[in-house]
Amino acid sequence: MVGTFLPWLRSGSVTRDSYEVLALRGFAGLDGTSGEVVRAVWVGVTPLAALCVVLWSVRLHRFAAFFALLFGTIAGTVAALAAVQGGDEGSLVGITPTGPVVTLGGAVLGIAGAIAVLTAKTRTAISPGGAP
Repeated sequence: MVGTFLPWLRSGSVTRDSYEVLALRGFAGLDGTSGEVVRAVWVGVTPLAALCVVLWSVRLHRFAAFFALLFGTIAGTVAALAAVQGGDEGSLVGITPTGPVVTLGGAVLGIAGAIAVLTAKTRTAISPGGAP
Protein backbone atom coordinates (compact mmCIF):
# COMPACT_ATOMS: atom_id res chain seq x y z
CA MET A 1 0.00 0.00 0.00
CA VAL A 2 2.86 2.37 0.80
CA GLY A 3 4.12 2.17 -2.76
CA THR A 4 0.93 3.71 -4.14
CA PHE A 5 1.76 6.93 -2.26
CA LEU A 6 5.38 7.07 -3.46
CA PRO A 7 6.33 8.91 -6.68
CA TRP A 8 5.03 7.28 -9.87
CA LEU A 9 5.35 10.09 -12.40
CA ARG A 10 7.93 12.81 -12.92
CA SER A 11 7.00 15.95 -14.78
CA GLY A 12 9.92 18.35 -14.82
CA SER A 13 10.96 18.68 -11.20
CA VAL A 14 7.52 17.64 -9.85
CA THR A 15 6.73 14.07 -8.84
CA ARG A 16 3.23 12.65 -8.48
CA ASP A 17 1.93 9.57 -6.67
CA SER A 18 -0.41 7.09 -8.34
CA TYR A 19 -3.54 8.88 -7.11
CA GLU A 20 -2.38 12.24 -8.46
CA VAL A 21 -1.61 10.56 -11.80
CA LEU A 22 -5.18 9.26 -11.97
CA ALA A 23 -6.49 12.77 -11.31
CA LEU A 24 -4.87 13.93 -14.55
CA ARG A 25 -7.73 13.68 -17.04
CA GLY A 26 -6.76 12.20 -20.36
CA PHE A 27 -3.40 10.88 -19.15
CA ALA A 28 -2.48 7.51 -20.67
CA GLY A 29 -5.80 7.22 -22.47
CA LEU A 30 -7.90 7.24 -19.30
CA ASP A 31 -10.85 9.12 -20.76
CA GLY A 32 -14.51 8.22 -20.69
CA THR A 33 -16.08 5.20 -19.06
CA SER A 34 -12.94 3.06 -19.02
CA GLY A 35 -11.05 5.83 -17.26
CA GLU A 36 -13.73 6.11 -14.59
CA VAL A 37 -13.64 2.35 -14.00
CA VAL A 38 -9.85 2.38 -13.66
CA ARG A 39 -10.02 5.32 -11.26
CA ALA A 40 -12.70 3.66 -9.12
CA VAL A 41 -10.84 0.35 -8.96
CA TRP A 42 -7.51 2.00 -8.12
CA VAL A 43 -8.98 4.23 -5.43
CA GLY A 44 -10.63 1.08 -4.05
CA VAL A 45 -7.28 -0.61 -3.34
CA THR A 46 -6.78 1.47 -0.18
CA PRO A 47 -10.01 0.29 1.50
CA LEU A 48 -9.28 -3.23 0.22
CA ALA A 49 -5.92 -3.23 2.00
CA ALA A 50 -7.58 -1.94 5.17
CA LEU A 51 -10.20 -4.68 4.90
CA CYS A 52 -7.43 -7.30 4.77
CA VAL A 53 -5.92 -5.95 7.99
CA VAL A 54 -9.30 -5.85 9.76
CA LEU A 55 -10.23 -9.37 8.66
CA TRP A 56 -6.86 -10.69 9.77
CA SER A 57 -7.14 -8.99 13.15
CA VAL A 58 -10.55 -10.58 13.81
CA ARG A 59 -9.05 -13.98 12.93
CA LEU A 60 -10.81 -14.42 9.59
CA HIS A 61 -7.53 -15.42 7.97
CA ARG A 62 -8.88 -17.08 4.84
CA PHE A 63 -11.12 -14.15 4.00
CA ALA A 64 -8.19 -11.79 4.59
CA ALA A 65 -6.02 -13.94 2.33
CA PHE A 66 -8.64 -13.94 -0.41
CA PHE A 67 -8.88 -10.15 -0.38
CA ALA A 68 -5.08 -9.87 -0.17
CA LEU A 69 -4.89 -12.01 -3.30
CA LEU A 70 -7.34 -9.66 -5.01
CA PHE A 71 -5.40 -6.60 -3.82
CA GLY A 72 -2.07 -8.06 -4.92
CA THR A 73 -3.41 -8.93 -8.35
CA ILE A 74 -4.83 -5.46 -9.00
CA ALA A 75 -1.96 -3.45 -7.52
CA GLY A 76 0.71 -5.79 -8.90
CA THR A 77 -0.64 -5.67 -12.44
CA VAL A 78 -0.81 -1.88 -12.52
CA ALA A 79 2.62 -1.56 -10.88
CA ALA A 80 4.20 -4.06 -13.26
CA LEU A 81 2.80 -2.21 -16.26
CA ALA A 82 4.22 1.07 -14.96
CA ALA A 83 7.55 -0.46 -13.93
CA VAL A 84 8.25 -1.97 -17.34
CA GLN A 85 7.64 1.40 -18.97
CA GLY A 86 10.63 2.71 -17.07
CA GLY A 87 11.72 6.30 -16.94
CA ASP A 88 13.70 8.14 -19.56
CA GLU A 89 15.91 10.47 -17.57
CA GLY A 90 16.30 12.80 -20.55
CA SER A 91 12.59 13.36 -21.13
CA LEU A 92 10.45 16.06 -19.57
CA VAL A 93 7.75 13.60 -18.42
CA GLY A 94 8.46 10.04 -17.34
CA ILE A 95 7.72 7.17 -15.02
CA THR A 96 9.49 7.27 -11.66
CA PRO A 97 10.29 3.65 -10.80
CA THR A 98 10.18 4.06 -7.00
CA GLY A 99 6.41 3.77 -6.50
CA PRO A 100 5.73 1.02 -9.04
CA VAL A 101 8.67 -1.13 -7.88
CA VAL A 102 7.74 -0.87 -4.18
CA THR A 103 4.08 -1.56 -5.00
CA LEU A 104 5.03 -4.56 -7.15
CA GLY A 105 7.26 -5.95 -4.41
CA GLY A 106 4.51 -5.62 -1.83
CA ALA A 107 1.98 -7.17 -4.19
CA VAL A 108 4.22 -10.19 -4.83
CA LEU A 109 4.77 -10.69 -1.08
CA GLY A 110 1.04 -10.29 -0.43
CA ILE A 111 0.13 -12.82 -3.10
CA ALA A 112 2.71 -15.29 -1.79
CA GLY A 113 1.39 -14.91 1.76
CA ALA A 114 -2.21 -15.24 0.61
CA ILE A 115 -1.43 -18.43 -1.31
CA ALA A 116 0.35 -19.84 1.75
CA VAL A 117 -2.66 -19.13 3.96
CA LEU A 118 -5.19 -20.43 1.44
CA THR A 119 -3.30 -23.67 0.79
CA ALA A 120 -2.45 -24.42 4.43
CA LYS A 121 -4.32 -27.27 6.03
CA THR A 122 -6.65 -26.23 8.80
CA ARG A 123 -6.18 -27.75 12.23
CA THR A 124 -9.04 -29.64 13.78
CA ALA A 125 -9.60 -28.91 17.43
CA ILE A 126 -9.76 -31.95 19.67
CA SER A 127 -12.25 -31.83 22.49
CA PRO A 128 -11.19 -32.76 26.04
CA GLY A 129 -12.90 -36.14 25.67
CA GLY A 130 -10.53 -37.05 22.82
CA ALA A 131 -13.11 -37.05 20.02
CA PRO A 132 -12.73 -34.38 17.29
